[in-house]
Amino acid sequence: MNNFPIEEKSSRGPVLGTIIIVILIIIGGIYIITSRPSGEVTPTDQNNLGGGEPAPTSATPDNSQAAVAGISAVETDLNTSETDLQNLDKELQ
Repeated sequence: MNNFPIEEKSSRGPVLGTIIIVILIIIGGIYIITSRPSGEVTPTDQNNLGGGEPAPTSATPDNSQAAVAGISAVETDLNTSETDLQNLDKELQ
């Protein structure tokens, strides 16, 4: 026969863990709700709501000049990389 006392101890760990998790979920929900914008509708939101025509987009001269400068920079990079590849081919032969 065993001499070990058999006592049923109430474990509070799982109950406390569950309570802490529920409290954290509630606090997270409150944080998310309070961090939302105050219901202001931005122009991009109006396009997503439907029921109307999308807002017209027009390129300003500054944007088009930036696009042209970006395209020319890409073309320059492409030409430079082609030259580098041709030089590499010559070195390998």
